[in-house]
Amino acid sequence: MSTGAEGASLHTVSNRSEDDFIRTLGLPFLAHLLRRISDKLVTDAGEYESEIGIRAPPRAASTLLLLRERGKLGVTEIADALRQSHPLVISWLAQLEQAGLVRRSSDPKDARRALLALTPAGSLEAVRMAEASERIGAAYARLLEECDAPIHGALWQLHDALMRGRLAELLRVEAPDCVSRRQRRRRISPEAVR
Repeated sequence: MSTGAEGASLHTVSNRSEDDFIRTLGLPFLAHLLRRISDKLVTDAGEYESEIGIRAPPRAASTLLLLRERGKLGVTEIADALRQSHPLVISWLAQLEQAGLVRRSSDPKDARRALLALTPAGSLEAVRMAEASERIGAAYARLLEECDAPIHGALWQLHDALMRGRLAELLRVEAPDCVSRRQRRRRISPEAVR
C-alpha cells in the first residue's frame, strides 16, 4: 500500500500479467475483465471530467445527455432508452437530483408518475458533458488504435448476440449434461433425498 497526498491509503496495482489471477482463469471470466475495463474507463473519464469542471457523476452522463436530447421523461422511459435496470437508473437520478442537475415533477396526465427534467444548471452541465464526450470518444479511438484492436464493433456484435440470448443457447448446446443433471436434481423431491 502507498499513501496519497491527503494521507489516504491507496492500493498499488501490479501491471505484470503473471500477477493477475483473473487473467490466469481465462475466457470464462470475460465478464470480470469487461467490468474491470469498464470501471477503469469510467474512472479515467470521470477524473478528466472533474478536471474540466463537470460535476455530474460519470456513470450518470448518459442519463444527463438523454434528458438533454429528449426532455422530460419518466424513470421507465429512461431505463428503456439506456437499456439499464430500473434500480440503477433510480440511483443515477438520485445523484443528479442531489447535485441540482435534475428536478422531479408530477406528470400532469398521471399524478402517480414522476417526470424528470434538467434544471438550468443541468442543461449547462449537459452541454459541457457533450463537449467532453467528444474528447473522450477521440481518446478511446486513439487508445483502441494503439492497441491495434477493432474491438468497439466486435463488442456491439457481442452485445447484440447476448441480447438475442445466444450465450444461453450455446451454454445449453455446449453442456447438455450439466443442464440435464441440474434439471434432474430439481425434479428430485426433498423427501426422496432423505
